Amino acid sequence: MIAVTIYGYPASMHETLEFVLEQSSSGNHHLFDRTLLRSAFTTANRVDTSVIDRAHQLIDGLRTVGGLAAQREWIEAAPDDVKRLFVRLYFDYLSGFMSRRGVVWH
Repeated sequence: MIAVTIYGYPASMHETLEFVLEQSSSGNHHLFDRTLLRSAFTTANRVDTSVIDRAHQLIDGLRTVGGLAAQREWIEAAPDDVKRLFVRLYFDYLSGFMSRRGVVWH
């Protein structure tokens, strides 16, 4: 039986997400390596709709994967274009998280 948070996600996902966002606020990005980060922000912004759909599937899958190492592996297994879009979406979400929390940008 899985413990569930208020949003219906497994507790491990909620706890991991909070940890990852807090760490990312300090510049420590545990879900991605530097090569993927650079690639995500140096490629064209135009994205095919099929990539968007697969990025949503990646996010949905992450909700079911427990633990940081397993989540990183899940991301690494995705096609490159999906990973890059996911990183951009992640940083967009992180920006909102930091703004709501009043976190100072590094």
